[in-house]
Amino acid sequence: MTLYIMKSPIKTSPVYFIKWVFVSVLLIMLTGCDGAAEIPKEPIRTVRVEAVSANTALMQRRFTGRIDAVSTVDLSFQVPGRLIKLPAKEGVFIAKGSVIAALDQNDFRLAVEQAKAQFDLAKLDLTRKRNLLQSGSLPKAMLDQAETTYKLTQVALETAQRNLAYTQIIAPFDALLSQRLIDNYTNVAAHQPVVRVQDLTELRVRINIPENMVGLLERVSDFKAEGIFKDRPEQRFPLSYREHMTEASSVAQTYEVIFGLSRKEHQQVLPGMTVIVIISKAESRDAPQLAIPVSAIDYDEQGAARVWVFNPQTETVSARKVILGTIKKQKIPVLSGLQQDEQIVTAGAHLLREGMSVRRFVAF
Repeated sequence: MTLYIMKSPIKTSPVYFIKWVFVSVLLIMLTGCDGAAEIPKEPIRTVRVEAVSANTALMQRRFTGRIDAVSTVDLSFQVPGRLIKLPAKEGVFIAKGSVIAALDQNDFRLAVEQAKAQFDLAKLDLTRKRNLLQSGSLPKAMLDQAETTYKLTQVALETAQRNLAYTQIIAPFDALLSQRLIDNYTNVAAHQPVVRVQDLTELRVRINIPENMVGLLERVSDFKAEGIFKDRPEQRFPLSYREHMTEASSVAQTYEVIFGLSRKEHQQVLPGMTVIVIISKAESRDAPQLAIPVSAIDYDEQGAARVWVFNPQTETVSARKVILGTIKKQKIPVLSGLQQDEQIVTAGAHLLREGMSVRRFVAF
């Protein structure tokens, strides 16, 4: 019996063994990864979100106004003389009818007495000559001369009395003495300004508006004006329309508008001070007009305007068609499609899709 010994087909050399192990491990790795490779997830985009608000920017304008008096008057004497009475303090209020300043009246009183004596004499002479004319002892021409002299002395007496009254400056209204223009005991000429007074029965606020707002003045009931002072920024004081200029400023091409402000509640407000004037539409029952940034507008495949509404609960966005008004500056009014306080994406809207998860931008 012959015994045959078969040799193993597997080589037992070390080099071959290492190659075989390496190939086996590689095959196992490839087999384990086959069908289990994960698809990388799309990164969550960060978006800027803004709440839809009322269109206050388009309904409201601010101007810097100047406080002024109803009138500012420089008072003077109508006759010359030496000043002997003048208020010692500026900034004091003087009641209507009170004496503000006075001249030395001695010379004017003497003039009145002289004119009165001449008038009395002319009156007696006229009476005497009338009696003589009735008795036929006096020509008519002498009576005519006596009547003329009587009238002239009467005019002279009235002139002297009036000049005596002109030696005092009387307050024409409840006035604030804003400035003394000369010193006391000074010789003043007729019509030379002596004091400057202001009528503060009401304060006046003056602002300048651009020409595109002049149309509002034709319907003053459609807007309201309020004033804010720097020392009371939390308070708004109502202003009442009084008048406006119809001639534009030659420099800025603006028109001056004047409002009234009651002084009873503003005793410390004086002419020359500044105030912020807010012009806004009058309140109505209509729903507030909404406004959104221009950057929030996106367009669908048909070219219709839309915005992306952010849901804070799910942190996803959804498209919403809107009807827009006329763009003004960086805001555009929304006529329909949105509600106040809804949150919309205001940047990168063209990169979004329906139901997409996003992350709200907070700060850098």
